[in-house]
Amino acid sequence: MSTTRVVLTPFSAEFPANAYPDLTTVNSRPVLAYDASSQATAYWTFIAPQGLTGALSCILTYMMASATSGNIEFEVALEAVTDADAIDLDATTSFDTVNSSGATAVPGTAGYIDQVSVTLTNADSIAAGDLVRISISRDADDATNDTATGDLYLLAAELREA
Repeated sequence: MSTTRVVLTPFSAEFPANAYPDLTTVNSRPVLAYDASSQATAYWTFIAPQGLTGALSCILTYMMASATSGNIEFEVALEAVTDADAIDLDATTSFDTVNSSGATAVPGTAGYIDQVSVTLTNADSIAAGDLVRISISRDADDATNDTATGDLYLLAAELREA
């Protein structure tokens, strides 16, 4: 049984200076629109909850704007900064190695939701109380594992402890 730890919504996303998904709405639902032709990344920042001790996964709930075939691939990375870590946040990032969902077939009907689980094997030694940043990207520049056309709409993400 999984314990839900952190829910990430489109409205709480943070965006880099370039190469980010569009924050928009679909049928009055906020979504992040990831394009099929270029890699885009969004970030979320939070404090790791107390009691965090186990392996983590990121559950991504999405739908496709128009694609009814092909695959998508998510990439998820964590940056966990502990009090007194020697990391200059003004000048650098310290994301752990990217975790990938691998090729995932999209639903056969546009607008239907699907959920993808990404095991966070590389979790930057996250511990309760850490300042955490998570990055979520669609690997649109991977012509082997991400072949679906059109926008991918990310509805929400959930960080779970397994």
